[in-house]
Amino acid sequence: MITNYYNILNIEASADLNTIKKAFRKEIAIFHPDNNNSEDAKARFNTIVEAFDVLSNTAKRKEYNNILRVQKENPPIVIEQKETVEIWKKEAKEKSETYSAMRLDNLFLLDLFLEVGVNGAILGTEVVVDAVEPIIDNVGDILGDVIGGVFDAF
Repeated sequence: MITNYYNILNIEASADLNTIKKAFRKEIAIFHPDNNNSEDAKARFNTIVEAFDVLSNTAKRKEYNNILRVQKENPPIVIEQKETVEIWKKEAKEKSETYSAMRLDNLFLLDLFLEVGVNGAILGTEVVVDAVEPIIDNVGDILGDVIGGVFDAF
């Protein structure tokens, strides 16, 4: 039986991308290593990243919904679909390792200020922790200059 990613993020199957992102941020904040060091938190964190990775990607989500439909009509799912799901799991595990190595606030800043989904891509390039830290620092410097400039005007 395939994992129901909608249930993992506590959203409806009709949820739009903004709803998916909001649910992801809420769940990831609970289970990120910065906030939770319980035994099952890492597994839950990985599953949340996996759910977000699939549901935030239009092509993967369409295929996932098809797999759910086929599974509901004709269990068990066919081998080809199981292989697709295993590929998704592997991709998500790699992203999960990257995200868990990042501080939670940096993970949120990356998503909010750069409009880069934490699905792991900046203009199609894989995000790596070493590349993220300088970007976050630059965003902080820019925000500091802007805010400082506003106060200088008064």
